[in-house]
Amino acid sequence: MKFFQFLLVIHLINNSVSSISLCGPWTGKITTNKSEHEITFSAIVPGGIYTDLNKANIIPDNFIGHNDVKNRWVGNQLVTYTKKFYVNDTFLNAPKAVLVFHGLDTFATIFLNAHEIGQASNMFLRYTFDVTKHLKKGENILIVSFSSAVKEAHILYKEQAMKYIVPPVCVPVNYNGECHVNHIRKMQASFSWDWGPAFPSMGIWKDVELIPVNEIFITDITTDIFKEENFWHVTITIFLDVTLPKNNKPLPIPCHISSVLYVNEQLNINNCSTVALEANNKYLNTTISLKIPVDLVDKWWPNGYGNQTLYLLTVTVTTPSTTKQKTMRVGFRTIELVQKPLKDGLSFYFQINGVPIFAKGSNYIPASIFPELSAKMDKIKHLLTSVKEANMNMLRVWGGGLYESELFYNLADEYGIMIWQDFMFACGMYPTTETFLDSVKEEVVQNVRRLKHHPSIVLWAGNNENEAALYGNWYDTGAAQVYKNDYIKLYVDLIKKEVEQLDPTRPFVVSSPSNGLYTEQYNYIGEDPYSKLYGDVHYYNYINNGWDMHQYPCTRFASEYGFQSLPSIYTILPVVETIADLNIDSDFMKHRQHLSLGTIFMRALISKNLKIPEIQNSTRNFLNFIYLSQINQAVSVKVQTEYYRQSMSELNELGEGMTMGALYWQLNDVWQAPSWSSIDYDGRWKMLHHYAKEFFAPIIVTYYDRKTNFAIYIVSDKLYPIENITLEVNLYTWNNMKPVQSHISSNITIKANAVTKIHDDLLKYFWISNSTLLDECTKASCITTLTLKDKTGSQIAPRNYIYPTNVLKTVVLPNAIISVKVNDNHLPGIYSNYPDIEFELTTNNIALFVWLEVEDICGHFSENGFHMFESKKRIIFHVCEATTPAVFKAKLHVTTLSDIYNPSKEDTNHILTKIPLQRCCTQESGT
Repeated sequence: MKFFQFLLVIHLINNSVSSISLCGPWTGKITTNKSEHEITFSAIVPGGIYTDLNKANIIPDNFIGHNDVKNRWVGNQLVTYTKKFYVNDTFLNAPKAVLVFHGLDTFATIFLNAHEIGQASNMFLRYTFDVTKHLKKGENILIVSFSSAVKEAHILYKEQAMKYIVPPVCVPVNYNGECHVNHIRKMQASFSWDWGPAFPSMGIWKDVELIPVNEIFITDITTDIFKEENFWHVTITIFLDVTLPKNNKPLPIPCHISSVLYVNEQLNINNCSTVALEANNKYLNTTISLKIPVDLVDKWWPNGYGNQTLYLLTVTVTTPSTTKQKTMRVGFRTIELVQKPLKDGLSFYFQINGVPIFAKGSNYIPASIFPELSAKMDKIKHLLTSVKEANMNMLRVWGGGLYESELFYNLADEYGIMIWQDFMFACGMYPTTETFLDSVKEEVVQNVRRLKHHPSIVLWAGNNENEAALYGNWYDTGAAQVYKNDYIKLYVDLIKKEVEQLDPTRPFVVSSPSNGLYTEQYNYIGEDPYSKLYGDVHYYNYINNGWDMHQYPCTRFASEYGFQSLPSIYTILPVVETIADLNIDSDFMKHRQHLSLGTIFMRALISKNLKIPEIQNSTRNFLNFIYLSQINQAVSVKVQTEYYRQSMSELNELGEGMTMGALYWQLNDVWQAPSWSSIDYDGRWKMLHHYAKEFFAPIIVTYYDRKTNFAIYIVSDKLYPIENITLEVNLYTWNNMKPVQSHISSNITIKANAVTKIHDDLLKYFWISNSTLLDECTKASCITTLTLKDKTGSQIAPRNYIYPTNVLKTVVLPNAIISVKVNDNHLPGIYSNYPDIEFELTTNNIALFVWLEVEDICGHFSENGFHMFESKKRIIFHVCEATTPAVFKAKLHVTTLSDIYNPSKEDTNHILTKIPLQRCCTQESGT
């Protein structure tokens, strides 16, 4: 069933219960610190204060210049949202009516017809209020009053500090952020992060609905699916809110519950049961079980390993006076986090349906810094489609953001993207007051129940880097026992315990990074969580050469690593205020760079392998820096990832290796700034994402080169061996498009789901003998290509390259002149209803890092950032909006490495005339 069809089913079912949606237009009001001054504005629900005020032209675009700071006053005010709505006798005659807020950000008091009906203090919770006594026929007035999260956090901090301080107190100064976010249950990145701005939002960020309750109201339905022998067992749990007529002696009311799994047009599997509703049953949960022969349903597989088959499951609950129904999609798959003894330490890898899976992917931050925009269809679909196209099979939902929308997890189910799901705690200590723990417990219960039916979710993780922060004394917690006690109370005694009771089908790890199962032996704290012999590791190094494979840790699972780059100039242009901002050292760029010394690190890392030209045209210098930063990021992450992939089948002399996961930091951006992302704020693929498509390919050929140790590895995710493979190794000088020497290894058999190491003594001698391969060519002066072909001569893996050691910054590259021929024929659009555009590049010389951009046309290229060793290359531009070949060609710009070292190429008119440009693919409404 297609996704839009699924949404339609849910929509019709919801309509059948006669609920009232209270989304849409509301009226907002800000009461400033000086209470005599009020600002009234039109608002939208779901929504938030920053997007509402921008739409109302009360504040300027939140992302232009320094407006994240200039608009900060908003987050310190009192904000009230008001909605008038009408009810009829359906609601007034019902035994009960409930008002459901699916998301309130964050500290809110709710009034209905001047009666306070409840309060909220956790943006990750769904709040349900009984409003039976306060509804009236005709017009009703609903008011939601928000207090400042910044001020509430400060109050809670001061209360806690009377006992002891729970750090960190504030974010680093260069974040331009707010303090004490760890004291409140709100998106932690709302107060800023090293990749994003502070927008301490307020608002009704999810849907609101008014529901009449006649005897029953379904609050949740969960599924647990596990395999036993030749059957799938499905346990369906239905959670009911029960409201019976208020008679003197109410009789038990029969409640019939049925479930139907739609296998195909001819076969449905169903079961049913009946429970008796008693007057004292305010809340009731009951279960139904299905037993399904394994040969009747297809398995759900991660991307690249098989189909993502999903089945509709419908649950119907019927009483004498009402019928409620809910439909969800489920998938059949087994999941195991394998942590078994090796020579030293434990393994750490995911096994799906009995198959070991190398996790390939990235880390996901919220799609928007404004929570209400984090579930926009165009943006989420673009991001997850890009993940699938880049051959990824896993995303880690990072613990400083959000529990994502149903849209996000539905698409992950469809695309085969496994989800490593953090709970929302990141990079700090947290309080353990009774109020805080009670709120977290409800947060865990609600979100696990909401999400556990998704086959894409394969792991729950308690937090991001909090064990590392405690062990590494990031915040001067030292040896104080109170912080260790708090850690155990929150993540082990509460979250771990709750999750394991709520979801017995999935693994749980207390933290990331951690030593996995081994942490139980030392009570989860007290040893280095960065051990390479256990669990997962986060690794960043901005000092060593990112193109040097030898520096990287040979870990069991790499769950975070990365390098910064700048976004496209066409993403930056709409938010600069003057041309002077287009300078890496401008106040604007310094404001956007939140990593301490981040630009210095970027410059130094680029300079290890590439020359940074400095010419009189400062805008051209800025363009060059963007281009070089993306090259450095792409190659660095490529080299690191290939090292992890080639290590999946072997252990080194230290017992390290058997690496089974590579999740780079990070997939996406929340604003136009330097960051670690592979897709920038406007949805444009950076060079890294194009490279990810290749280094995450199902089959890759890569290398390891260290002194006399040279080896070629073929890495395959395929579940079958491949025979009669040929490896071609070609060496090129810079002024010759024909190889100056070649070597061929034949009759190679690629192992199934493993690494095949090429044992070719001639190849080894060819490479390492005296470091001289020909009189005119050495390892330090030539570039080497690795090409893998099958028995028909077809290329079966992306071509790979061995770059000269530290010499691209000094080598004199030939001036590659590239011409473009755009074909008039219209290709069917792969990713949209608009025809794709085909064009051909022609070069007169070897061209390195050929980079293509098309200003403000939405789409991406079939390849980008590539090298041309042949004179012609065919490229397809996959469009997502209407355009013509002529418009495309006029907006297409081609850059090569030799171009930026050619001072004669000074034309920047296409930049200077484009301020401001429209955003490309995923513009956020109201920002």
